[in-house]
Amino acid sequence: MPDAPDLLGLPLPALGEWLEGIGVGRKHAPRLFRGLHRDRLAVHEIPDLGRHAATITAHMGSEPLTVASRHPSPDGSTRLLFALRDGARVEGVLLPNKGNDRVTLCVSTQVGCAMACAFCATGTLGLARDLSSAEIVGQVHAARAELQGTGRRLTRLVFMGMGEPLHAYVPVRDALKVLLDGHGEPFAARSVTVSTVGLVDRLRRLGEDFGGRIQLAISLHAGTDETRRRLLPAARHTSLEQLRDAILAMPRPGDRALMLEVVLLPGVNDGDAEWDGIARFADGMNAVVNVIPFNPFPGSSFRPPTDDEIERAWRALRERGVANKVRWPRGRAVDGACGQLVAGSV
Repeated sequence: MPDAPDLLGLPLPALGEWLEGIGVGRKHAPRLFRGLHRDRLAVHEIPDLGRHAATITAHMGSEPLTVASRHPSPDGSTRLLFALRDGARVEGVLLPNKGNDRVTLCVSTQVGCAMACAFCATGTLGLARDLSSAEIVGQVHAARAELQGTGRRLTRLVFMGMGEPLHAYVPVRDALKVLLDGHGEPFAARSVTVSTVGLVDRLRRLGEDFGGRIQLAISLHAGTDETRRRLLPAARHTSLEQLRDAILAMPRPGDRALMLEVVLLPGVNDGDAEWDGIARFADGMNAVVNVIPFNPFPGSSFRPPTDDEIERAWRALRERGVANKVRWPRGRAVDGACGQLVAGSV
């Protein structure tokens, strides 16, 4: 464990071990954890730490990130640019729910991304580094601060921002443990979604570590291996059959639907063979396909689908008995929609 850790990223057991190591004692861990995450206090403001506050402050790291800029969209969403201590930048997006006071945060997990998905601007950056667990949790703290006084509440997290969450497995795992811990201000496990291209070995670890409690979204994007490997280089060593077997082997609560993500690329992944393959993949699963109209970015060879093309995709899946819905773009006006997060990141 580092000598001066960022406390926001330490799960409760690890926080206790660290406090023991600096002579404070692990019994203070729940109090410190609650103060940091539920009450969102600075260490010196947490009641009943007494002289230990100075010891903790002397050994800990500083704030992992700050909000560098805010970019509100006419649709109500806001793209946040986060500045990290090493000068890197990542982005998150606040997505207010229509008709109530609840807000979703789209969370980033890496500076850039190594997956190089053909339809994603973030993939053009390459990977600079993983975020630390503190930098991941720090986005949530920053989002809650942004909402303070607005009458809105942060109630849902989607790990769909910059980076592949399961490629950054250890910091994402630790951040999830912090965010779900009842000693803080916990999220319900079913209100946290992790999106992944389907790294099979990491899917297995996620199942083992969280027992299927975390909502899962699989970046499917095609129904044939040929098309999927063209769009997702990370899929070149894993067939759709292998991915499906890995998903079926994961523990899943009976009422928890799996989300299958399909970015709609006209003329690329919208033929009958693709829809047939997606239907075969989803067969026997409690799954919903999210049809996501492609969001353009500079240099891309794809175009957004028309409304008629979106309607045909929805009907093609429905005719094959596949539950699906269209996930209409939000934040596109400020480059904050799915696949557009790239500005000022490295």
